[in-house]
Amino acid sequence: MEPAMACGAWLLAAALAGVGIGGAGTVGGPTPPPVEGGGPVVVGVGFHFVDVGRMTAREETFDVTAHLKLRWRDPRLVGGAVEGEIWRPAVTFDNAADAPRLHAPPTIEIEDDGWVESRVILSGKFSTPLDLRRFPFDSQDLVVRLSLADDASRARFEVLEDAMPMHDDVFVTDWSIEKQAHSVKPRRFYPGGDEYSRLEYLVRVERRPTFYIWRVLLPLALLPLIPALVFRFEPTNLQPQISTCIGTLIAMLTFGYSVDFTLPKVAYLTLIDRHAMIGFGFATAATIAVTAVHRKVVDGSLPGALKLQRRLSLAYPALYVAVAAANFALSSALPARGGSAAVDRLQHRPELGAFRGDLPAGLADLAVRPGGREDRGGDDHRQGEGERGDAPVGPALGDQADHRRERAEAADRQ
Repeated sequence: MEPAMACGAWLLAAALAGVGIGGAGTVGGPTPPPVEGGGPVVVGVGFHFVDVGRMTAREETFDVTAHLKLRWRDPRLVGGAVEGEIWRPAVTFDNAADAPRLHAPPTIEIEDDGWVESRVILSGKFSTPLDLRRFPFDSQDLVVRLSLADDASRARFEVLEDAMPMHDDVFVTDWSIEKQAHSVKPRRFYPGGDEYSRLEYLVRVERRPTFYIWRVLLPLALLPLIPALVFRFEPTNLQPQISTCIGTLIAMLTFGYSVDFTLPKVAYLTLIDRHAMIGFGFATAATIAVTAVHRKVVDGSLPGALKLQRRLSLAYPALYVAVAAANFALSSALPARGGSAAVDRLQHRPELGAFRGDLPAGLADLAVRPGGREDRGGDDHRQGEGERGDAPVGPALGDQADHRRERAEAADRQ
């Protein structure tokens, strides 16, 4: 079984890197093309969303279909004489939750002057930090990060501006697209390691809150105001007062369960969560206040009970409105989390899945990562279950991968 797995990993690595099984004898070979005057190969990159699927708040992931364009020059291909496979830059998706899937094999065009262009449509699930404290009035940054498998001394990204803008027909259900941005930054997979060129592509979306305003927030705002009516009853009529307060609490509990499926399941309180808790608190406080009024009646202090009831009839609704408004005001004043700064704080192991494509059965699900490196910047909790961060790269990546792996192992021993 192990030799078969090793063979499968080798074939998949060869497919990812665009290397022919014939090895170094093929034009382009496993090494990057030479650059006049030295320096890394400049790989033009264009990336944009074609369609955005569902966003999962619990997993902090989103599904997307995207277009990837790569362009570079290989002087060994001048004149259009191609023998065997050519060198292609291997691309990793640093924050891929699953290996992206190709819609079709990449389209490769080679010009007579040695320029090579690759285009492909792919789909995948990507992880991105979501800040739902302002839910349902929140904005989120959908981020995809692409890195080159060759370090920055061999290859680097350069943005193809004409291939970055999204089409006008791209939409996200229940969200409006606010802006898109991109930048190329250096990336290290572990402290002190080699730098890799990385493209960070960001699309900011803003939630459309209409459904939550009318179906959730408004009922949760009106239900806690019902107990304000009990302070208009005669203080001697305990039964309708207690029944109204208890009925309000039961109605709020039932309503909370009925809309639970529409709310995000997160480990912190959102604006709606705090709004619901404020309502529960005031309905409970009204029950306690009715008990206090009734105790004055039982103790024979009817004037005192009437005086307390008049004060509560004014104070209860005014205080509830003030606290609910403060909750909305504080939520609006919260500093926005997420975006590029927060994304940089997250550490992910890269997923070599851009050219998964139509591989033989049993090979498409193999996870291959560069150099068996360990990302020491933090625990990676976003990779799929059963995946290992130290999966080996097959020998098809040649001496370059072996050399980087040896340096990584030496750093680990230190």
